[in-house]
Amino acid sequence: MQPPLFYAPPDSITDNMIVLPSSEARHAATVLRLTQGSLVIVIDGLGTAYRGEISRLKPRAGTVEIQIHDVIRGFGEPAVRLTLAIGLSTASKLDTIVEKGTEIGVSRFVPLLTEKSKVRLEDEKKAHNKTRRLERVALAATKQCRRSYRPDIAEPRRLDEFLEETVEDTVKLCFDAGESALPLDQTPVDHLPKRATILVGPESGFSPSEVRTATSRGFQLVHLGRRVLRTETAGPLAAALVLYRLGELR
Repeated sequence: MQPPLFYAPPDSITDNMIVLPSSEARHAATVLRLTQGSLVIVIDGLGTAYRGEISRLKPRAGTVEIQIHDVIRGFGEPAVRLTLAIGLSTASKLDTIVEKGTEIGVSRFVPLLTEKSKVRLEDEKKAHNKTRRLERVALAATKQCRRSYRPDIAEPRRLDEFLEETVEDTVKLCFDAGESALPLDQTPVDHLPKRATILVGPESGFSPSEVRTATSRGFQLVHLGRRVLRTETAGPLAAALVLYRLGELR
């Protein structure tokens, strides 16, 4: 049986000791009923995991301290940093995309404001709050699937703004239902890049002008078959298939 996994922010981790946040400490002491000497794994959300044992536990005070035994870099992480940029849908759908995408291995999510998006975020405070909520969703999924890196959640931006960020990416794929799109297995993505980006549109897909802009920036048009998928299905599925083609999930 694998040791239970917890999260602690980097500033609570010293050379040989970790102090769990109060919520994580309560879960360890009152839900899992761990005791002094119990073996655990702690992730910092930045790609590092720590194996150790509980050296001090005070359930009433909500205090749990962990003695570090060893450090594991890249614990549970894919070799490829995959960005999933996806047309904005309703809040619940984006929550699902972030949750499932995190489990699959996505490293960064970018909500896109496209011509056919059904969501408009004109309130800066509302957009910020939405991003913070998605970060909590990503952290919960990171712990559940036993990764060490909590994916980045970018602030929503226009598609043309995002495309400026993808210059150095080796693999760039735009999922589109148009006739010029190729099946994924016919695209040259068998090598192992350091970074890859995939674009998935909202419910109605990208507009013709957006598709032309993406291809002009080096994106290959690919499709997921003849059936029309919902955004919350297409995003995680596209991420899984691309990671598989790149040697992950095997």
